[in-house]
Amino acid sequence: MISKKYFHHVFVAIMAMSMTLVLSFITTVNNEGFSSQFVFLWLHDTGMSFGIAFPTALFIAPVAKWFTEMLVA
Repeated sequence: MISKKYFHHVFVAIMAMSMTLVLSFITTVNNEGFSSQFVFLWLHDTGMSFGIAFPTALFIAPVAKWFTEMLVA
């Protein structure tokens, strides 16, 4: 089990992976269609995109939280 002190990192990783899977699925279908190499292309794109999405989300999440608190307060 993962320690609660890593909650934010695990949460961001799950969110980034979920969003990356969906977005890369859509872009792969749009660009390649359901070809014989679809699964390989989709997973390859997902891996590359997650490498960018996770660190970006770690950086943006606190900023987005702060900005949202400013808008809602």
